[in-house]
Amino acid sequence: MSTPEARNLARVLARKAEGDAKAVRYLAENPEMDDDSVGFHAQQAIEKWIKAVMATHGLPEERTHDLAGLLDTLEVAKIEAPPGADWLDFLTVFAVPLRYEERLDFEALDRDAVVTLVAEVGDWAGRLIGA
Repeated sequence: MSTPEARNLARVLARKAEGDAKAVRYLAENPEMDDDSVGFHAQQAIEKWIKAVMATHGLPEERTHDLAGLLDTLEVAKIEAPPGADWLDFLTVFAVPLRYEERLDFEALDRDAVVTLVAEVGDWAGRLIGA
């Protein structure tokens, strides 16, 4: 069971995730924006929503950008996985590596799919945290 502090953290993280989700929607529509920026905000929104769900369930805060690791934590705690859990980890590369290094082997981001995924994960998190 989570504490009042953990529930407050969940609310803060969910609010910040929504800000990243808005950025994803806005940036994805603009062809002048690079995929790195869209992917970064998508990864951040999903990471924050997963962490909000974890806080709601009383799990300790994890300081990581690794979506696969966060999904493993959910699985161990027997918490329902978010939509697209089987391929969410592809966004982890946008959290740090693509922010600081250039990758020539990178495929173009399917922006429509990412916008949809972010919205679905947001709905999942809202349901699980009671937002």
